[in-house]
Amino acid sequence: MHLVEAASTVAPGSAATTALPSRAATPAPGGMAQLETRSTYRLLVGRGLAPDEAATLTAFMCGIPIADGRWSIRQVNQLLFLKAMVQAGRFGPADGGAARPH
Repeated sequence: MHLVEAASTVAPGSAATTALPSRAATPAPGGMAQLETRSTYRLLVGRGLAPDEAATLTAFMCGIPIADGRWSIRQVNQLLFLKAMVQAGRFGPADGGAARPH
């Protein structure tokens, strides 16, 4: 995972830097992506963002469009899971449709 540095002011005249995952980083398959999003989300909430803002920013950093909506961290993880399933060939356009007779 590639990291970028984000600066936040701690006190006048000083700055602390925090490593955040870059948008260009591809999420790891399965549970690893979930761990990365959770840690990013917690870091952002700890830095003062509201939970919905932190989840939406995490979604943006994972490449999920954020046009007119807000995301929850659960929704972000669900979308990343489905994306990994599609990329692995385990979920396709016919899945989730009407039941087919056997």
